[in-house]
Amino acid sequence: MISKNASFHLWLVYRFLSGGRRRLSVPTIISLVGMALGVASLTVAMGVVSGFEDTLKTAIVDVFGDVMLVKKGDKPQVVEGITALVKKSTPEVRTYTPFAHLEGIMAGGGKVSGIVIEGVEPKTVEKVLNLRKRIIHGDFKFGRAEGDLPYAMVGKQLAKKYNLKIGDPFKGVLPSPSRSDSTEFQPRVMTFVLSGILDLGKAEYDDRMVVTDLAAAQKFAGAGDSFTGIRIKLDDSDKANAVARKLSLDLGASYYVSDWTEINKNLMRAAAIERIVIFIVISIIVLVASFNIASNLFVSVLKRYADISSLRAMGFASRDVKSIFMFQGLLFGVIGTAVGFILGLLLCVVFVVAQKYFVILPQETYKLDHIGISLRAIDMLAIFGVSVFICLISSFVPARKGASLDPVQGLRYE
Repeated sequence: MISKNASFHLWLVYRFLSGGRRRLSVPTIISLVGMALGVASLTVAMGVVSGFEDTLKTAIVDVFGDVMLVKKGDKPQVVEGITALVKKSTPEVRTYTPFAHLEGIMAGGGKVSGIVIEGVEPKTVEKVLNLRKRIIHGDFKFGRAEGDLPYAMVGKQLAKKYNLKIGDPFKGVLPSPSRSDSTEFQPRVMTFVLSGILDLGKAEYDDRMVVTDLAAAQKFAGAGDSFTGIRIKLDDSDKANAVARKLSLDLGASYYVSDWTEINKNLMRAAAIERIVIFIVISIIVLVASFNIASNLFVSVLKRYADISSLRAMGFASRDVKSIFMFQGLLFGVIGTAVGFILGLLLCVVFVVAQKYFVILPQETYKLDHIGISLRAIDMLAIFGVSVFICLISSFVPARKGASLDPVQGLRYE
């Protein structure tokens, strides 16, 4: 039967949409533009929210590692002893690196800032932390400069604040209890040579962090061979929370265990909630666009009353007429969504470029000064599915109306 010919159905759909002309009618174009704008808005919004989550996660994992383990108390620690316990408890551990964490002061040019000095083991740090790729000026270098001064790298905002250039010396100060009076502090001072400037991805890191080798940090603190703890790298960062909980239970109260998900936990949770809220809210734009599509199909049904009657006279059943208008709605959804995706991708590129010239994300609020765009497959499938489904549903009533028309009335005046 002719109604089963898919190409003929498609030709009929195009004829109805174009009004019998070679190009699409103006109402049809307006409906498609509205649909495309809704999908583009949804694509950009989900890409930005996902990009925020991914950028924040990457910044934390690159600097913090997946899991951090610190032994409580003042007893000397042995790296091999701690890691043996870790590997016995959690085989998921890929590798580890010891670190020393110091909090001090940096002064110069009439300015004083609180800093965090991170001492890392040069031989193992790159297996756990991705600091090398964060270098924007200078080199990822440890060891000693001329005058036996240790090399150190600093965050970009800290370098900007003190106008530091590669090779410049700068001083760090640690408050240390006085030997003669426990109520007073005697400052420890160490001079470092700047070997590199880091873009650590988070404003608080860029404002405060100084990275040097573990031996220099230990000497600065006067702590001998002791270190703060170890940072752990896993095969899958998403398992960090589960691994941290298991380590905490197996190792007991003698160890403090933390994972990357606990850093800015509230911000990460807020972003996850915003993802759902934004998807629902902006989907309303697509829903509004579907009303325009439905009205366009209604007009098409009324304008094509005589054509529908002719098709019915040629042997088309009601379900065949209904399928034509349902296919129109489906075509609106597919084309509008495809165009919306393309427009959304272009807007994502504009967003990324605009961050270089304008302050879009205030550091004080979002902790990040720039983010990437992340278009996740599941988000794109959800946008496509919801958009096409809404268009398909919006075409149901016009299709039912077209199928219920009396062919005799349509042909009476032809």
